[in-house]
Amino acid sequence: MASITATTPLWIAAGTLLTGQGKEFFTHWRKAGASFGVDEIHDFRVASRRLREGLALFAPCFPGKDASRLGKKIKHLTQLLGTMRNTDEAIILFSELSEAETRECREETEQLIATLTRERESVSKELRRELRSLDPAPLRSAFRALRRHPKIFGPVEVDPFQPITNFAEGAIGARELAVRELIPQAKHEEQAEAQHRLRIAVKHLRYRLEILEPLLGDDFARLHQGLKRYQDLLGKLHDLDVFADLARERLSETAGREQLLEVLSARRKALHAAFCRLLKETPLKSIGEQARAAL
Repeated sequence: MASITATTPLWIAAGTLLTGQGKEFFTHWRKAGASFGVDEIHDFRVASRRLREGLALFAPCFPGKDASRLGKKIKHLTQLLGTMRNTDEAIILFSELSEAETRECREETEQLIATLTRERESVSKELRRELRSLDPAPLRSAFRALRRHPKIFGPVEVDPFQPITNFAEGAIGARELAVRELIPQAKHEEQAEAQHRLRIAVKHLRYRLEILEPLLGDDFARLHQGLKRYQDLLGKLHDLDVFADLARERLSETAGREQLLEVLSARRKALHAAFCRLLKETPLKSIGEQARAAL
């Protein structure tokens, strides 16, 4: 991939950076289809999300709604790959609960693990069948066609000849704003919806920095690690909310089920406390600002 510098014109940088994301996406597609391993499926899903973020980021650089249409097709793949993720993570969490935590809900915990394991086997077979039935060639052709036709002349939404750093500063700022707006609500433990939305906003900002990594130099690793810590914590918070719903839906209303829900609630409380500590140690609201300053 050609190198990108601070002064590279936007239209050239957009094509180059998207090309890199596209190569990664199709490479992970091939690996996931060949092995169907948990790690390969996960990597493919992340690559699909990052490519969608790249298409959203550089949509003004290409004609009409081509980038949007391509993004929707890739979103279908992302959703398909996500069908197994929650089940896998739930099985891991319930299997790793300590003996002390499950002393009064061991039967319910084992029943839930068995139910989820059966569901995973069914979902795995269906996903394997669907994934292997999909042909990447049409999507690859559409992606190449998009890159070959940057919007340079005529009516344009952004100046295609501006330095990429000018565009990147505003692009990071847009994702940064979404993060900053949600922090006050997310500090309150009971605001699960705000924490969920913040998780998504942090993820979008993280992907945007990953795409623009060539412009961030030595600061990238530190900024990326900070966002990763927040995404991991907020992701675990959201998982516990999802897993509590799984327990309610798949287990009869017993004292053991209520005890299991209390265990999940206690874990959630501890995670939210860790999130609040992290806000003080590594202020989330400053990461986007630091990224813009690093350009």
